[in-house]
Amino acid sequence: MKSNLLKEDVSILSLKENIILKLEENNINKIGDLCAMTKADLRNINFEQNDISNIEIKLQLNGLDIKKKRY
Repeated sequence: MKSNLLKEDVSILSLKENIILKLEENNINKIGDLCAMTKADLRNINFEQNDISNIEIKLQLNGLDIKKKRY
């Protein structure tokens, strides 16, 4: 199931709308695209630490994490 989740749109993660918009503006549309990123990558596209933590939590609730870690 987790590998199928990687193909899903980031919008299913129930992130704040401003986070979704910033991800989409940077062509990060799929969960797999997001999981391939590092915290530094996210900071480079101007995400605040609070937003990065929110992203990590939503991914971890689905058994995923940034940098393609799986739980």
